[in-house]
Amino acid sequence: MITLNEAEAVEVSISAVEEGDESRAFQALDSLTGIAADFLSKNEEADAERVIQSIKTAAQAAAEKEMELVTINSVLSLGKLARAAADKGFESILGKAFIAVGKLGEASAANSLEAGSKVAATTLVEIWNFFPEQWDQEKIIAFSLLFKEIGNSAAKNSMEEVVLSAVTGLGEIGKKAAARKLELETVSSLILLEDIGKLVAESYFDEALSSTALSIEEIGKLSVKNGLNDAVLQCQWALETLRVKAEEKLLHNSPIVAEMALDSFTDDSFTDTGYADSEEKMENIQEIKAIQEKIQSTL
Repeated sequence: MITLNEAEAVEVSISAVEEGDESRAFQALDSLTGIAADFLSKNEEADAERVIQSIKTAAQAAAEKEMELVTINSVLSLGKLARAAADKGFESILGKAFIAVGKLGEASAANSLEAGSKVAATTLVEIWNFFPEQWDQEKIIAFSLLFKEIGNSAAKNSMEEVVLSAVTGLGEIGKKAAARKLELETVSSLILLEDIGKLVAESYFDEALSSTALSIEEIGKLSVKNGLNDAVLQCQWALETLRVKAEEKLLHNSPIVAEMALDSFTDDSFTDTGYADSEEKMENIQEIKAIQEKIQSTL
């Protein structure tokens, strides 16, 4: 395959996608990936970041044109570049890469590209697992928001399997945050799981709603273990909300799953949580949502 220089590759990637020419799009994006990897190997961060942005732009356009194979190839390439950036300790580039993967997952789901959105969700989980013990608050919430975006877009486009992938990823983040005793990040993940769950109920996705309830329960149990009282209360609120939604939609299994999950927090072992009043909890939730909105604006 002919290797293009950066300027040529950028131009070809845009024109090939516009024309629906998969072969030329593959060539251009493969060239851009190689160029970015070369910049990373030479510690040329600004140049690598610029090329990653070019890959994201072309891949977004490919997703909108429903060029699924090109989109998948781009996601996998960005995953490899994220790994290279992580190995080099280039946090800014790593952040750009995982955000690009998440946004491509959302774009794929929005355009009913099921395989593309599932690959993006899987790749996002892989990147998360580079440093699950080290991500800071902003990165944890950014990952969470990206999974929520993928899940919401998938729910709106009737792709339950993709919703399940997104819920699984978001649940893993919540569990890790709870295990690390990061209460704000834990509550943030629970708020987002509840948001997905409500949309899932509107789509009558019984399995996905059950999975969401189980993820919330697992996070809640870790929260109880680690004394994260606000997170425990948020679990209860979320489960009650989803139980009611499931019953309203006459779903078969998820009302039972949510009810059983909720019951697990009424056992004697879960009663001494020392909750403050509900008004204070609502204020805390609003503060967390404000943080989410601030981070969302940077994605």
